Amino acid sequence: MQIKPLTLPAANSLVEDYKKEKDKVTQLFDYHPYKDFYKRLSDVLERDFKRNELTNVLHKLNKEWGAPEETLRQIDRLNDKQSAVVIGGQQAGLLTGPMYTVNKIVSILQLAKQQEEALGIPIIPVFWIAGEDHDFEEINHIHCPIKNGDFQKLKIRTKNIDAGKKAVSELEMDENELQKWVEAVFERLPETAHTKDVYTLIQKAQSQSTNYIDFFARLLFALFPDQGIVLVDSGNPAFRKLESDCFLELIQKRSQISESVANTLDVLENLQYPLAIDAAKSDGNLFYHDDLQGRILLKVDEEGNWIGKQREISLTSQELKEVARNTPWKLSNNVVTRPLMQEFMFPTLAFIAGPGEIAYWAALKSSFHIMNLRMPPVVPRISVTFLDASTEKLVKKYQLNVKDVILHGVQSTKKSYLESRGRTEIDQVTEDVKEKIREAHQPIRDMASNMGDDIQALSKKNLTYLLEDIQFMNKRFHKEFEKKHTQALNEFNQLEQVLHPHHGLQERVWNPLFIINHFGIEIISELTSFSFDMEKGHWVIK
Repeated sequence: MQIKPLTLPAANSLVEDYKKEKDKVTQLFDYHPYKDFYKRLSDVLERDFKRNELTNVLHKLNKEWGAPEETLRQIDRLNDKQSAVVIGGQQAGLLTGPMYTVNKIVSILQLAKQQEEALGIPIIPVFWIAGEDHDFEEINHIHCPIKNGDFQKLKIRTKNIDAGKKAVSELEMDENELQKWVEAVFERLPETAHTKDVYTLIQKAQSQSTNYIDFFARLLFALFPDQGIVLVDSGNPAFRKLESDCFLELIQKRSQISESVANTLDVLENLQYPLAIDAAKSDGNLFYHDDLQGRILLKVDEEGNWIGKQREISLTSQELKEVARNTPWKLSNNVVTRPLMQEFMFPTLAFIAGPGEIAYWAALKSSFHIMNLRMPPVVPRISVTFLDASTEKLVKKYQLNVKDVILHGVQSTKKSYLESRGRTEIDQVTEDVKEKIREAHQPIRDMASNMGDDIQALSKKNLTYLLEDIQFMNKRFHKEFEKKHTQALNEFNQLEQVLHPHHGLQERVWNPLFIINHFGIEIISELTSFSFDMEKGHWVIK
C-alpha cells in the first residue's frame, strides 16, 4: 500500500481560509487547529465531568454492540481525571454510509494516538453516533457503481411508519427487508478474492442487530477490531439522562445563544462567506419528541412559550425545564446545541470535523462562552482517495494528472480525445448538408407561398422531413462512432466514476464496501497504522 499526500483546495472559502490560518477566520475559534493542545488540555482539566456515570453508560452500550477488549480498556481510562478525548461523529448510515465516515474515525484514532504521545496522558478516541437524528432518508441508501460510469442509488424498503418520525436509535429494523437489500447490494458487487469475507462480515453484524444503530456500530467494530474506538449513541435514553443539567442550562440561556448565533452569521455574511446554517433570534435550538407527532423543532413566541412551527405544542419555560429534569430523553439537540452538549459531556481535547462542520462551528464561539465553555480545537479530518491499479493505468494511458482528475474529472479530456478522432466532423458535415438542402429547397417554398396557405404549410413540412432524415443520419453516425470508440468511452467513464464521482470527491459517494471488496478488509486497519500528518488534508492510496 502506497500513501501519498495531495494538496487540494477546500470545499468552501471559509474552510480554505481556516486551513490557511487567516485571522478573519481564526478569530471565530478559541484555539489553533493544530498547535494549541497543551493550552487546551490545561483548560479542560480545570473542569469537572461526570466521568463515572459516563463510563458506566459507555461500557453498557459498547458491550451490547460486541465491543473489542481494547475499546473497553479505553473506556476504563476515561475514569482517569487527567484523561481527555478526541471526538467526532456522523449519522448511522447503512454499511457505515459514505467513505468519509471511515476517514473521520481514522482521523480520530490518529490524533488521539499522536496527542497521547505528545502530552503523556490518556487520550481516548470517541465516535459520536447521531442516533437522535430522525432523517431516515439520509441513511437509508448507498450508491452502487454501475457499468456506464454512473451510480445506482439503492434504498432499503421499510414498512415502518415511524421512519422519519422517530429517532434512528428508536427505529426497529425490518430484518427481512435488510437481508433483501444486502443481497441486492452484493448482486452489484464485482466478485473478488475478498467478496466472501466481506459478505460474512456483514452477515454477522446483521444477524446480531435489532436496529440501525446496532448494525452501524457492529460494522464499525468489525472494521476497527483492535484500535480501541469508543462509540456512543446520542439517542440512547441512559446517555440522554446524563444530559439533563445541560438541557436545563440551554433552556435558561436560549435567548443569549440564539442571538449570538444570529449575530455571528451576520459577521460571516459581511465577510462574504457562505452560511452553513440558518438562525433566528426566536430559535429554541432544541427538539421535543412527542409520542404521536414525532420530533418537533422548538422556537419561542412573543409570550416566551416554547412552540412548534405549527403550534402543535406549547410549553412554558418552566414546563420545558420539568421535561429536562424528569424525561430528558424527550429532548434532543439541533445543529447549534449538539456541539455544546458534546463539550458538556466529554473532556474534549479536540473535535475532528468535516468541511461542513467547520463552516457551521464558525458561528458558535459565542454560544460556547455563554455556556461558560470554550470551543475545542476544531481539527479538519483527513480526506482520502483510493486509486486501484486499473484506474491508475488509465491515468497513465491518457497522460493525466491524478490531482486534475480528482478536482475536475475527465469530461474535457474526453471531449478533446473524441474530437481529435473525428466526432466534430460528423456535426460539421451534416450541418453543411442541411444548409445546402435549405438553399436548394428555397425555390419550392417560394413557389408554394404563391399558391395558398395549405401548400405553403406542406412545403415547410416537406423541408422538415428532409432535415429530419439528415438528423437521423447524424445520430446513426454518432452511434457508430461511439461503438467504434467504446473502449475509450468506458475508460473515461471509469476515471470519472472512481476519481470524480458526481462531480466531487470519491469519499462523498463511494461506500467502504466497494473499497474493502477490492483491497481487502484489512485495508482499514492498515490505514490506522499509517502516521498521517493531519495538516496535509488529502491523501491518495494505492
